Amino acid sequence: MAKPIAVELSVNGREHHLFVDLTETLLTTLRDRLLLTGSKRGCNQGVCGACTVVADGVPVRACLSLTANCVGEPIKTIEGCEGDRAMSALQ
Repeated sequence: MAKPIAVELSVNGREHHLFVDLTETLLTTLRDRLLLTGSKRGCNQGVCGACTVVADGVPVRACLSLTANCVGEPIKTIEGCEGDRAMSALQ
């Protein structure tokens, strides 16, 4: 098993410092580590879109995105849309 690596993620405007395995998906990190459960695990194949988040301004399927590949990309989940008056790309 590979040694976990240190990552810094910006999620909904907050910085998070975590240790993750290279194979950990963004969905797992969001739901299990950061307790942001708005993104759902649906088909786990990237087809249904239940896990969609916005990474660096682009909608991505969190179940297919590796956390380690999202470093440096601001992540916005449905929880981060709370209070926004304008519709976001995620909504």
